[in-house]
Amino acid sequence: MATTQVELVTPRGVLFSGQAEMVVCRTEGGDIAFLANHMAYLGAIEAGMLRIVGPGPSTPAPGQGSASHGEELRFEVADGFVEVHGSRVLAVCESAKSA
Repeated sequence: MATTQVELVTPRGVLFSGQAEMVVCRTEGGDIAFLANHMAYLGAIEAGMLRIVGPGPSTPAPGQGSASHGEELRFEVADGFVEVHGSRVLAVCESAKSA
């Protein structure tokens, strides 16, 4: 399966940066999943769970595990924004922590 580059960023820095098969987050319109080559999207993230489904080894921030094939990394996030363009998902949140 194709992958997408994912970055989860807070004011304190990058919490996750790596490849994923899918990213799922809650937006004002409900939960949405992003796969590689998703149409361009810009929206508000609502507080809740952000899931990163891994395709294989990734490069998370220090203290975070890597997501292997089909494994999920879960983060509790505060409000923020998500931008998707091609095979890149950028989530910028007020705060986030591993769940």
